[in-house]
Amino acid sequence: MNEAGSDDTSAKMRIWTEAHQAAFARATGDVNPMHMDARMARRTLAGERAVHGVHAALWALDACATAHPLDRLATLQMRFERFVLVGDCTVLTAHEADAQHLRLSLSVDGARTLTIQATFATERAPAQPVEWAPTAIPAEPVARDPEALTDLTGAFSLPSPEAIAALAPRLARALGPHRVAALGGLSTLVGMFVPGLHSILSKIDVTVTDGVAASSLGYTVKRFQPMLQSVTLDAVGPGIFARVDGFVRPRPVEQESLQDLAALVQPDTFAGVSALIIGGSRGLGAATAKLIAAGGGEVCITYASGADEAEAVAREIRPAGGRCQVLRYDAAEPAVAQFATLAMRPSQLYHFATPRIFRQKRAPFEPACLDEMMRVYNSAFYELSVFCLDRSDAVAAFYPSTTAIDEAPRDMLEYVMAKIAGETLATTLARTIPNLRTVIKRLPRVKTDQTATIFPVPAAAPSAVMLPIIRQMSATA
Repeated sequence: MNEAGSDDTSAKMRIWTEAHQAAFARATGDVNPMHMDARMARRTLAGERAVHGVHAALWALDACATAHPLDRLATLQMRFERFVLVGDCTVLTAHEADAQHLRLSLSVDGARTLTIQATFATERAPAQPVEWAPTAIPAEPVARDPEALTDLTGAFSLPSPEAIAALAPRLARALGPHRVAALGGLSTLVGMFVPGLHSILSKIDVTVTDGVAASSLGYTVKRFQPMLQSVTLDAVGPGIFARVDGFVRPRPVEQESLQDLAALVQPDTFAGVSALIIGGSRGLGAATAKLIAAGGGEVCITYASGADEAEAVAREIRPAGGRCQVLRYDAAEPAVAQFATLAMRPSQLYHFATPRIFRQKRAPFEPACLDEMMRVYNSAFYELSVFCLDRSDAVAAFYPSTTAIDEAPRDMLEYVMAKIAGETLATTLARTIPNLRTVIKRLPRVKTDQTATIFPVPAAAPSAVMLPIIRQMSATA
């Protein structure tokens, strides 16, 4: 690092790979799907697989271990501010370094993701015993009921320290491999035990102690705040005592079932409708497909990466007598070739393709983000509208806009810009292309995985939003 006098550029940068994820999971037992399962990670706040926060912190400390007196480490504060995603390149910077203190940060594209502060001393606090009999780390994370978190206690056996010491060898030489294993175990504690499956790590404060004989990590929930969905734990293990803070992240949104939606429509309400539903594997698209199918219409749903989710929607529709085709479609690619096997002549088009809306912005305006959203929300909508008209005499196309245009939420500038342009595009297409009619609605916040937040925010059910629109589409088709 420049501030520490190192000229090793590779020591302060890392691109996080699949191999890094797998190695840390093997070393700690933290196999939370937020880190390891791409399909499940899509349905979390990160939107993609997140690098284990503790792994990023250990890498940062390891990169400093030869330039700073980490053998005298007394306290350690880690603040996890943003997700680091698999494929991201983190840059390590030392902001303050002397004989008593060290302050580091990790950033991705200039946006800070992690802050670390350390103090050094010649003496350490006395070790604390682990008071509970340890259990084994489970093969899958525990799915906790938040109401059961208060006063929860327990302990688990830490994996052999050799594997994690190999990931941070300089740090292990300075602190001892058992302490590094205990630090890694804090990731396991949050990701596998408390809160477990539905968890986000927020911060860790560590006091380094003088004993490293233990081979397990004990924990006690000190506080759970239901309004904030936040949990605070005390943890004790070989050579460390830690205060750990995290959140219970929102669970994936349960899709509305075909059985429930069928009660909202008559069996022949949408007879004669042939609907191409872009992004029909979940959320608004899945609800639209089920409502039309329940009303006697034919649907083709597309997916970009959620093949299993799309097939699950089809498996609901087909046994009930509905007609549902499933195709893969990438809005970044030309439409015609991707629909070569489309079996229907679409009379309706629903355009729910979307990139990640809520994302970690690294600047007030990101041109690349706008380019992506313009392609998905505008160019793709135009191509699909023309494609459907080539197959059908007349088409009704639904353009889903957003009330965010009026509300101007933080960090959504590119999304709002693309949607404003989309409204103009859809209006112009309907005015200039014969036999194309468009329905444009500014939709409220809808209960989907994309709109989930730690703190509860009112959101409408997809069916309540879409059923009146489908009726309008069918009346004008």
